This record gives sequence, structure tokens and C-alpha cells, in this order.
Amino acid sequence: MKYKKRDDGSFVINIKYRQHASWQGTILWADQKKTANFRSALEMLQLISGALDGDISDEPVSPEEEGVWMDKA
Repeated sequence: MKYKKRDDGSFVINIKYRQHASWQGTILWADQKKTANFRSALEMLQLISGALDGDISDEPVSPEEEGVWMDKA
């Protein structure tokens, strides 16, 4: 099996809290200059996976929304 190298996946993860056996924090998608809040490690991984697969929306969102990419202010 061959793997294709990608150059669109640089993320900066800021873990603010560790509660309920998981992580809460923010993630910065450095290549696209977008940020997202996450409530669990699973949600963080889903954000990364969706970003790399192209499963993101360009619709505007409020800064309080969790699990949604938004443009970095």
C-alpha cells in the first residue's frame, strides 16, 4: 500500500483543560488560518480528519460554537 504525502496538515493544539478523562481546548489549522474549539480528544481528531478530507463548511459561525472551523481573527 502506498501513502500519498500531503502538505496541508499543520495544526497547533492548545489544551486548556483536562476533565472527564478527556481534553478541552482549541486547535489552529495553520495552513488555512482557521481555529476551532473542541470538547474532547475524539472531537479534536474528528476536526483534523474532516479538515484533511475537505469536510468543512465556509458558512460563518459564532466564536462560541464547538467543533466548527472558523477564520482566525
